Amino acid sequence: MAEKQDVPTVTREEIAGALFELGLAPGDCVIVHASLKSFGHVRGGAEAVVDAVLDVVGPRGTAVFPTFTGGAPEDLAKPVEGRIFTGAVPRAARRRADFLKGRHPFYSICAKGPQARELVELCDRYIFSAGEYKFLDLMSRRGGKALLLGVGQNSNSSVHLVEEFGNLEYKVQDKPCWSLTVEEYLAMPLEEQHRLRRLNLGENLDYDTVYHFEALDDALKRARAIRFGKIGNAELRLMKIADVVRVGLDEVRRDPWFLRSKVQKSR
Repeated sequence: MAEKQDVPTVTREEIAGALFELGLAPGDCVIVHASLKSFGHVRGGAEAVVDAVLDVVGPRGTAVFPTFTGGAPEDLAKPVEGRIFTGAVPRAARRRADFLKGRHPFYSICAKGPQARELVELCDRYIFSAGEYKFLDLMSRRGGKALLLGVGQNSNSSVHLVEEFGNLEYKVQDKPCWSLTVEEYLAMPLEEQHRLRRLNLGENLDYDTVYHFEALDDALKRARAIRFGKIGNAELRLMKIADVVRVGLDEVRRDPWFLRSKVQKSR
């Protein structure tokens, strides 16, 4: 198929070069949020993006891709593989035989590297993991990084650590459930599963919230804690998860609504 002339074409090698220049390094443990179409045209497609990340972190590094699944509690009997709705890049990673696949009913990940098994097992342990129960907190404490490829901070799942450790009112209503295991949840009556799921999603609140995690860009820039780049049409962002938490907590201590806006509940 002929390549479109009105969009840039990038290769696996060019993406890897851009990531290395951005600051991703051999041995890094990194969670990757990516939009394939944001690049323009990628020779080799989503697999090339996955390979580029692996080329940079190397065999001593660990690459993590979120493969979040959806659905109501009654859908949990369906195979996880049939409910993945994340984008082309994480789907490509999950299809690969060399990646370890998580089995979490809602928030699965897949990973490759020395830390893969520990991170996947921790992710699979708790049904609504948050704060210190989250695999992202473990990554943070070990110097892990968040890489955004063609997506902004609204896609950065590390930001939820700020909301959780900041005890923000719209995020902690289900705090007693953070240490609830998947097995304990699945053993509950369906009605109770529904109740806790609604609690986890904040549907019990008398208002809705709208993300504006993008506000973190300026805060991280002021703290010199984020690096920006570009490859094709895709804007790149790289930051340490610990810096996201540190800078984010400083902001929400000044303004608890720094990351979201409160809006009237839709009917």
